[in-house]
Amino acid sequence: MRILLTNDDGIRAEGIYELALALKKAGHELLIGAPAENQSCVSHGLTLRKLLYADKVTLDGLEDVPTFAISGTPADCVRLSVGNLGSKPDVIISGINHAPNLGSDAVYSGTVSAAIEGYMIGIPSIAVSKDKFDAEYMDEAAAFFTDMLPDLMRFFDDGEGMLSVNVPSTRRSEYKGVRVAGIALQTYSLTYAEELQDDGRIAYRVKSEKLTECGEDDDTDEKMMRLGFVVVTPLTYDITELKRFGKAKAMFERDFA
Repeated sequence: MRILLTNDDGIRAEGIYELALALKKAGHELLIGAPAENQSCVSHGLTLRKLLYADKVTLDGLEDVPTFAISGTPADCVRLSVGNLGSKPDVIISGINHAPNLGSDAVYSGTVSAAIEGYMIGIPSIAVSKDKFDAEYMDEAAAFFTDMLPDLMRFFDDGEGMLSVNVPSTRRSEYKGVRVAGIALQTYSLTYAEELQDDGRIAYRVKSEKLTECGEDDDTDEKMMRLGFVVVTPLTYDITELKRFGKAKAMFERDFA
């Protein structure tokens, strides 16, 4: 299978490296197009007012894989790889991210946005993330995802689409199973940490202080992850609110004479 591999942690991140090794070992044809620098939490941004560069690099054990460090966002990486760098993928895979992309965190995620960009240009796409901000058991997560990929690809039999996969940060032998779940609401503190600088100015640093917790009867992606399951979530780029679409039509639609 032809695969475009990207991420948001950057071209030198352990997650994309271990996943590339596992996919290559399984016989897949790869092109890697990933950010030159860490682009975590940039969401779906595109570079419009600066030039983009794609520098060819070589990764150990992947010398025969075309690999580009791109000076842009994850969404830039997808578009440039397909549009200019020769990738003709059957699937776009974004990850493995060094942290989960559960719940509404997916809105901010560059990893997820790269997959959404792939979906938007008509290519089946999968974002894959590992629980916790570390590289522990990353090779086992990569091997599991690679083994699961044929099953994931069957989801796209009826056309393009997008999946988000979150893998526990434990040994593969400790995974409880696989669950399909919708996204949870993640609420964080609005207060930034304040740091007094040498010039007297106050700098503000975001705090990862989550305020929400999973309820006992919760069946969302975060709860399934906390129970030890691999979690699969189908996502889409359509942000239309269908619940009150009819109400909006009734309130606002009219003809002008």
